[in-house]
Parts: sequence; C-alpha cells; structure tokens
Amino acid sequence: MIGKTISRYRVVEKVGGGGMGVVYKAEDQQLRRHVALKFLSEDPANDSTTLERFKREAQCASTLDHPNICTIFEVGEHSGQQFLVMQFLEGKTLQGHIQGRPLTIELLLDLGIQITDALDAAHTQGIIHRDIKPTNIFVTERGQVKMLDFGLAKVVQSKRQVVGANSTAVTVVDEKYLTSAGRMLGTVAYMSPEQVRGKEVDARTDLFSFGVVLYEMTTGILPFRGESSGAIFDAILNRAPVAPARLNPDLPSELENIINKALEKDRKLRYQSAADIHADLQRLKRDSDSARTTVGRAKRDPQTARQFRWIVPASAAILALLLIGWLFSFRKGRALTEKDTIVISDFVNTTREEVFDDTLRQGLSVQLGQSPFFSLISDSKVNQTLKLMGHSAGDRLTPEITREVCQRTGSKAYLSGSIANLGSQYVIGLKALNCSTGDVLAEAQEQAESKEAVLRVLDIAAVDMRSKLGESLSSVQKHATPVEEATTSSLEALKAYSLGRKVKYSRGEAAALPFYKRAIELDPKFALAYAGLANTYQNLTEVGLAAEHARKAYELRQKVSERERFYIEAFYYHYGRGELEKAAQTYELWQQTYPRDFVPIGNLGVISANLGHYEKAVDVFRDALGLEPNYGVLYSNLAYNYTALNQLDEAEAVYRQAEERKMKSEGLVSDRYVLAFLKGDAAQMAECLSAATGKPGVEDLLLASQADTQAWYGKLKSARDLTRQAMDSALRNDAKETAASYQAEAALREVESGYGDRGRAEANAALKLGANRDVRAIAGLALARSGDIAGAEKLAAELDKMFPLDTLVQGYWLPSIRAALALDRKDPNRALDLLKQASAIELGTPTNISIYLCPVYLRGEAYLALHDGDRAATEFQKFLDHWGLVGNFPWGALARLGLARSYTMQGDTVKAKASYKDFLTIWKDADPDVPVLRQAREEYAKLQ
Repeated sequence: MIGKTISRYRVVEKVGGGGMGVVYKAEDQQLRRHVALKFLSEDPANDSTTLERFKREAQCASTLDHPNICTIFEVGEHSGQQFLVMQFLEGKTLQGHIQGRPLTIELLLDLGIQITDALDAAHTQGIIHRDIKPTNIFVTERGQVKMLDFGLAKVVQSKRQVVGANSTAVTVVDEKYLTSAGRMLGTVAYMSPEQVRGKEVDARTDLFSFGVVLYEMTTGILPFRGESSGAIFDAILNRAPVAPARLNPDLPSELENIINKALEKDRKLRYQSAADIHADLQRLKRDSDSARTTVGRAKRDPQTARQFRWIVPASAAILALLLIGWLFSFRKGRALTEKDTIVISDFVNTTREEVFDDTLRQGLSVQLGQSPFFSLISDSKVNQTLKLMGHSAGDRLTPEITREVCQRTGSKAYLSGSIANLGSQYVIGLKALNCSTGDVLAEAQEQAESKEAVLRVLDIAAVDMRSKLGESLSSVQKHATPVEEATTSSLEALKAYSLGRKVKYSRGEAAALPFYKRAIELDPKFALAYAGLANTYQNLTEVGLAAEHARKAYELRQKVSERERFYIEAFYYHYGRGELEKAAQTYELWQQTYPRDFVPIGNLGVISANLGHYEKAVDVFRDALGLEPNYGVLYSNLAYNYTALNQLDEAEAVYRQAEERKMKSEGLVSDRYVLAFLKGDAAQMAECLSAATGKPGVEDLLLASQADTQAWYGKLKSARDLTRQAMDSALRNDAKETAASYQAEAALREVESGYGDRGRAEANAALKLGANRDVRAIAGLALARSGDIAGAEKLAAELDKMFPLDTLVQGYWLPSIRAALALDRKDPNRALDLLKQASAIELGTPTNISIYLCPVYLRGEAYLALHDGDRAATEFQKFLDHWGLVGNFPWGALARLGLARSYTMQGDTVKAKASYKDFLTIWKDADPDVPVLRQAREEYAKLQ
C-alpha cells in the first residue's frame, strides 16, 4: 500500500491499526495537505456487522462539524475495500497522557471541558457515542481534543428527544475487556450500568463513561476493576469506587463531586446533559484560574501590594502579610515529596523508663504509616542494611546509625525522636533531617503532663510533622487516626507488640509469638496484636489459630487506621473465612490506596498460587520484591512458584539471591530442600536438613519433608520415624496443629501405599491432636480412601458447615472427599461428576502441606475403574508434566504406577512395561512388604 495513490491520495506510511481498520498517513495531492486514510481491514472476522460499524462511523462523524471531533472528509472504495479520509492528527491519545498517573488539575480541566463540549455537540445532533474511553480521545500536540471512533454510535430519531437503543446481550470478551465488533456496545470497564444490564440507553450512558474517564484522569486508575468481565460488571452495578481523594489527596472537593455525580448508578440522579458537566468544569476552572491569577499578581507587582497594605485596616494588613508569607513558603517547595523515603530512628530516652524504648518508635511508625504521602523504610530493609554495615539485625537505631541507614537506602530524610523528663512531666521532641546534609527539615515538640498522656502527645507532634514535611491538609485530615485508637492506650502492650515485630524480622516467626501473646494479655482489645499473631500463626501453618485470631482482629477493627483496617479485613477474608475473591478485592483496594505497600501485592500472589495461576503469581511476587527486596517470605514464595512451573534454574537463582542478602524465612529452607530433591542434589538436601536442626518452626518442616522423600522411594518405615520426629519437634514449640497436619499427611501416604488400617488410625489421631481446616480436609480424604465412609462423611459435613464460603474447601476439598467416597461405593461416574467442581483450581495450592493435584489423582483412579485407559493416562500424565509442583509427595511416584495400569488397559504393552519399570526403579530400595509394591510387581510380571 505504501507509495500507492488511492483516488487523489498518495499513501506515505502506515500509522496504526486495530481489529476493524488500518490507518495510513497520506498526502492529498490536490489540496497539498496530509490526511489519514482508514481502510476496513481484510480480516475474515470483519463481517457485515463490521462493515455497518465502519459506515456508521463515517455517517455520524461527517454530520458533526465541531473542533473537538475528528473530521471525516470523504468516504470511498478501492479494490473492493472501504476507506475513510479523515483529518491527520499529530499527538497521542488520552490513554498515552494518563499512563497510570493522575493528570494535573489544570490539564484535566482543560481536556475535560473540550470532551464535554464535543459530547454536547454529538448529543444535540441525536448521536450517542456509546464507547467513550481514553483510547477514543485524541489530544493533538497543541492540546486540542479530537473525539474518535463513532463506530458504535447510535443515531436517535430526534435531536433533542433521546430514545434508547435496542437492548443488546453481553457476550464473552477477551482478557483486556475490549469489545468484539458488533457483539458488545462499549468497552466493559467504561460501560454504564444500563449497558451492563442490556437495557435501553440514552445520552446519559456517555456521561457515565465520561465519569469513568474523568476518574482515571484524576487518579491514574480505573474505578471499576476485576480479573474478569463478570467481576467488573459486578463492580459497576453494585460497588462504589474508592473515593478519588483517597488516591489523589490534593484533589479539589468540587472535582470529586463532579466525578461522583457522573458515576451515579441511577441515571435519574446522574448528570442529565453534557452541557451540565461542561458548565461545572468551566466553573471550577474559572475559580482555579482566579486563584492562580491572584497569586500571580501578588508576585508580579510587589509595589502595588505595598501601597494596598497602607490603606487597609491593621488586622487585614496582618492577614495579608500572613497570606504572602504562606505563599512564599509554598513557593519554596515541600520538604518531602511522595517519591521520597524516610527512616525512623529509635527514640533517645533519658527518662530511664524502659517502657518508652521501641514503643515510641512503633507509635510514630503507625501514625506516619497511615499516610499515603509518606513511604517508610520497612523494618526488614533496615535490618538488612544494618547487616551490611556490620551490625546485627535488630540493633538499636541511634541517630548516627539511622543517618547511615538513610544514606545507604537512598532515602531523603530520617526522623529522630526524644523523650525527657521535665519535673513530673515529659517532653517529646521530633526532628526530621536531610540524611545527606544533616539539615533540619522540620521539627516539633510537645509536653505530656503524665506517662498516660505520652502517646496522645506523640500523636499531636507526629501530625504536626506530617504537615510540615509537605503532606496536604486534606490528606492529614483523612488519614490521622490517633495512635491510641490505631494501636492501644497501654504503653506496655505497645512495647510488647513492637518487640514482636522487631523479633519477627530479626529472628523469625516462631520467636515473635510470645511478644504478640503478651501484648494481648496486657490489652485484650489490641486489634493489631491479634492481626500480628494471626499472620505469624499462618506462616507457621497453624491455620486454625490463625483463623481464630484473624476473626478477633476483625471484630476489633473499628478504631484502627485505614491502612491497618485493610490489613485486618483482607487477612480475615483470606485466612479467617477463606473467601479468596473477597480477599483479592480488599487487597486491590489496599493496593490502590497505598500503592507503595508490598503486602497487598504479595498476598495477591498467594491467592494466585492458591488458584493455580503460577505464572501470574511469579509476576506479582516480582513486583512485590521490587517494592520490598528485603523480606525473606517474598523470595520463598517467588522461588516456590518458579518451581511449580518446572523452572528450577530460575528458582535456584532466587534462593541464591536470598542467600546473598542473608534473608531469613522458614519457607526458604524447606522449599529449597524440595528444589534440591527435584534436581537430585543430595548434598544440598543434607545441607538444608543440617541448617534446620534445632531451629523452632524450621526443624519440624524439614523433618516432615524428609519423611515425604523417604515415602517417595517406598521407604515407609523410615518415613514413619521421621514424621514422629517432626511431630515431636513441633509439639516442643506448642505447635499442635502443625504436628497434626504432619500426621494427617502421613495417614494419606499410608492409605495410598496400601496400609488402610494404619492410615485410618493416623487420621483419627491427627483429628484428636489438632483438627483445623487442613487437618480435617486431609484426614477426610484419607478416611474416604481407606473405606471409612462414616468418618469421611462426618468430616465432609463439618467442613461444609464450618467453612461455607471458603473457596478451597468448597471448590477443592469437598469435591475430592466426596469423589473418593463415590469411588469407594464403586460409582466412578458419580466421582467424575463431583470432580468437575474442582477442575478450575485442581492445579492450585490448597494448603501449606505438600499435597497437590488431589482431584487429578482421583479422576485418574475413576477412569481406571471405568476401564478407560486413555483418559486415565491423561490424568496421571499430569503428575509427570507438573513434576515441579508435585515435589516429593509420593503421589508423584505412584502416578507412574497409574500410568502403567492405564497403558495396560489400552493394550500398549511397550508403554506399560516402561512405566512399571519407571515406578519399580524409583522403589528399588523400598520396604519389601509394602502392599502397593507387591501388587505392582505382580502386574508387571504378567506382562513379561
């Protein structure tokens, strides 16, 4: 096409293209100007409906003569292809301007006024666009808006009386939620509620879509988001978006009101015309310009200002002086910006009262941490930096050490605090210093009449510092929950909590437990202490205790700060109730409000892994590490997901990186052991076992994993001994649930190896020891597989009643247990029907225990029962395909036996012999009396 002449237009270059059309830059040889030629592409998918859209774009746009609507000059046809001749525009779309960041208020108002003017012109002509979005709004290099793509427009009968369009069914969309030509009227994320419902639409649907665009221009993100079109539809219909001012604290309240009115779900309460929005935006722009002009005049004409001051009353003169002083200070710029990071030192305590040590730093962290403006260097990063400086993790942060930490972490400032006696009172001082120059950026000092008033006074000083360091007044007002409400009024409880956090990042999860427990003893209503305990229990696989404390934190969440409320609510939905979708929504809101927090991002990665989306989880954990490269759990989780994808070299690189950074995490040791097993690296496995010896919370994990390895090779006696050692190690640390989970896992190993009676006994013993959700699930499966129908049914009923909303219980474990029961009842077809419920997440990570692909294994067994060798082989082959995920749990070895039996049913003796040999080679040193081994040898002998 390049170089050809179409009619009087010489094609110069291709400038873009999409599903419906291809656009070229061309020269109008008659008028000597550049134009854009838009050809209907020859894609076979472009049917008569696409052609109709193409014509509609030409007809609608050509009837609109407006400076903010792209002009159509001509419609033509060349070699059977339709084309449009349009204005050639230089610049970029509105989407290119936004790029995930808020626009300046000045630019936003200017563009918004032009867009609404164009919409008003279209609506006046009876044209509803129906696909308003940033990619359909072009901004020229001169800043002029040009509205594009009227291919989905609806022309109504009257210019002023708007008649709704015919309802249109919503169909499947691609993962970016874009429309397919002629199938949906609009783009999902920008649809109005009436479009989502498939109801008649009028001009107000464009106003809702513009409200979405205005929200995105204001905040950099969409108001209605989700991982599927269904989730977005639900948000549009039923959920209010995060308040724009929470994402952009400097947003004028008038603009937020405009956005909220445009996004009214009830169109009767929405703006009724584009002209109304246009007028409100113009009014806001006028007021903003007026304020800037007043400031500008004061700066440009100081002589006039001096003359004015002489003739006003004295009080007004003082006010004017104060105003000018404020303006001058504003011109100097803020001490800090949103991009700067801060380190907080330990307080210099000259009172000799130890209760203030660590406590005041934690209180200051909570007050500053709830602000979206500030970015505090995390405790994990501080500890890592201390190690690089030759100190120990958890060492005291004196002002001198803090300044060096500040410099090494590339931070802008550090906050130094002090507390001293003044008679019977206390003086609290705060000072922010530039870590490069040592210059004081801001300082505050307050006096407390008693020890009980210290936290309250610390809060006053911290809020004062926030304003002095550059946070807007509106942001401070929205995010300033008092420290005593956000945490506790008890200095002793806050001290215990702060020590728990300190120990967690320096010595590990298990070591933090006593401090969190002590904090709760001192203040039974301390929500954050319950949340900290819940998180620690979850990381130690004590999932029942984690859920219990997550529920308690949730019940006490009313007075915590917004940031802590996000943490408590998300953890409650995730681990307290198991509602993964609701947890994900809360994490997403948390991430939107505090985009520099790594915690919500990391936990979204955990949910992705729970559901089996390991590639997505890898991307998420890499993002989280970009925000916090000094937290061991993130390395462990990233490496685990690489391993689940069979990407062992990538996983090994992550472990090496964690090792170089001297990261600590229980999972780093246990997961690396499994990686070494998969790589056949016996030396690394032994090194991991040695490194774990004697370490609470780690030793038992490695002993249990070694038990799995022994069972993988058919060494059941050795596996039993190691499981008992793992349980003893866990019980020494009062981790009953963890010990019970090891016993439940052992029960399933025994059953699958042919020891049904032993397996039943182990399952029932595990339930008596610590019957949490995971123990019930695995024990229930073991009992079902062993033929204990009554016991399995009872556990299934308990799980169903106790966890009615739990995604993994309802979608993974219950279908598996019930399918196992159906197999025991000789009803494989019923088993297959039940397992359909688990198909979407069958490759997921359902527990912290290393048991995976349960529905797959059971489906393979069901097909064997039906003598369907082809389909059985497909299921067992998944264990070989996902060997990184399966790890060292014995099902990985037993799946070879399942394959051998499948091939035998197919009559493929060659493949059957190879699979039997594969299994028998793995079990060459197995205990000779294992029932499943005897069966395998007998079956193999028959093929010879």
